[in-house]
Amino acid sequence: MSPLLPNGRSIVLIGLMGCGKSTIGRELSRATSLPFLDTDMLIEDQVGMEIPRIFAEMGESRFRVLETALLNYLRDNPSPRSSGIIATGGGIILRQENRAILRSLGFVVWLDVDLPNLLSRTARAQNRPLLHNADRESRLRELMAIRSPLYEQTAHLRINSSNLKASQVVDLILQQAPSFFADSLSNG
Repeated sequence: MSPLLPNGRSIVLIGLMGCGKSTIGRELSRATSLPFLDTDMLIEDQVGMEIPRIFAEMGESRFRVLETALLNYLRDNPSPRSSGIIATGGGIILRQENRAILRSLGFVVWLDVDLPNLLSRTARAQNRPLLHNADRESRLRELMAIRSPLYEQTAHLRINSSNLKASQVVDLILQQAPSFFADSLSNG
């Protein structure tokens, strides 16, 4: 286990689709030699379907149940394989139970990105069911309005990564994580 993380604890990345959770997560994994977990990919593997198909065939509410089940598993089965860097789906914070579980998993970092950057980053994305057949700008504004207070409530650290390189975001997280874990260990 890396000296960065106490055993069974993780760095958890939250934020809207297109904010860079997977990219930053992989970079953090490389920088720390910690395992990288992507909750969407784990659910796809478990169900045997890609996220857009899960939404289409099972519905968003069923997908949210699968997210909660996965978070419960990660929390209840801490191991070197289940701790590390966790990138989450953008809507994982919609359920109150999930917000509590995310905070219990470790250091939660909200990658906050402004609307112009989100529009640019999601322009060609075909795997975003919530943007399919929608006015992307209006939909992203709506998602930001609903989710931003929930991200803020859940996160230990908020980084506006709109105009930062991935390496800069990784550096900011790695600067803050040790003091978070030191404080959380001393506070029991």
